[in-house]
Amino acid sequence: MQIKIGLVHNPRELLITSDKSQEEILPQLEQFLAAAEDNKATTTLEDSKGSKFILSRPQVAYIEVGTSERRSVGFI
Repeated sequence: MQIKIGLVHNPRELLITSDKSQEEILPQLEQFLAAAEDNKATTTLEDSKGSKFILSRPQVAYIEVGTSERRSVGFI
């Protein structure tokens, strides 16, 4: 599953590929985004290779969570 994160004052996006399902990650991200008034709120996401990303709430503009299903490729 892919998680796309838009950052404040930055035209590029951070793309994280995770092995976790959407149901596992969504509650963590919803709680993180709800802490808008807390300038010290952080959350940690881990990608499929084991790298960890620490996000700071004031720097995150939006988060897009992809589907857990893989798309088929090819002509059928």
